[in-house]
Amino acid sequence: MVGYQKDDIMTPNQKLIAGCVSGMATRFMTQPMDIVKLRTQLQNLQALDKKKIWFRTTRKILREEGITAFWAGHNLGQIHSILAVTSQFYIYEVSTKYVAGLSQDKGKRPYLFFLCGVFSGCCCATLVLPIEVIRVRQMIVKEQYRGLFNGAKAVYNHGGILAFYEGLSASLLQMGPSVGISFGVFQSLQPRILSYFHDCSSGQCVHASSNTNKPEHLLVASTIAGSVAGFVAKSVTYPFDLAKRRLQIATHKEDFRYQTPSTSRNLVKCTNLADCIIKTLKKEGIRGLYRGWKVTVCKAQVTSVMSFTTYELMCYAIRELES
Repeated sequence: MVGYQKDDIMTPNQKLIAGCVSGMATRFMTQPMDIVKLRTQLQNLQALDKKKIWFRTTRKILREEGITAFWAGHNLGQIHSILAVTSQFYIYEVSTKYVAGLSQDKGKRPYLFFLCGVFSGCCCATLVLPIEVIRVRQMIVKEQYRGLFNGAKAVYNHGGILAFYEGLSASLLQMGPSVGISFGVFQSLQPRILSYFHDCSSGQCVHASSNTNKPEHLLVASTIAGSVAGFVAKSVTYPFDLAKRRLQIATHKEDFRYQTPSTSRNLVKCTNLADCIIKTLKKEGIRGLYRGWKVTVCKAQVTSVMSFTTYELMCYAIRELES
């Protein structure tokens, strides 16, 4: 299971591999929803019908840019996803192992493990933010920020070295609690679901030979727990996710040498976190902080389910090979 287990035979490096595979699979499946979510968050409401924003945005992208537009920035997204998911799981595993040795009080462990998740999220956010800034702009205007090095050059030319860390404050406030909540909910819910699959009628529970649980049981439990974890984590921290995206395009400027899609024009930009939230509240009300929430929650649930399930099944496979 996710988090430190005393009798687990897996090494940290093996868990690093499991996290890497999980990140790659997750990114490929969720990239189209990420494109729609981003464009929805950044569009100016004055130029857009408030009803079914995500549907209208999806239709426009498909009509104007084609099906491949939903995977714009995918190569860079894979690098981002591998670093993000791998670092999250790896740091969480290492930190939970450390805190498990600090306190034997089982009542305190959920709180300590939550803090481990927050720490993991903050480390991840800081590590991947420069790549995320480039990727976000590729998803707005693919041609203008094409490729890693050309995209990095364009970001630097518009805002200097600090442009790569636009939205850092919002990213830390969003990613830290989000990962902490996600891991906390998953780690609390998954074992309870798995307990229903154990055959204890004879007085002793029956398990797989080299793993605590069977793969089909892990799949069901991880899917349910991952879905709930993604929904709760993203809903609680969503306003910071919205602000982060608007901060990450603060220095973006349209280059008339490249064709800008209609869904990437007239964007809402921010340069300060507090000012971004206040202005959004004044102009759009509390609902404005949850613009694009529906597609984001769907994406968060798919992401959470894919990452946790793939990670758990990879860990299962590695343990089987080791045995």
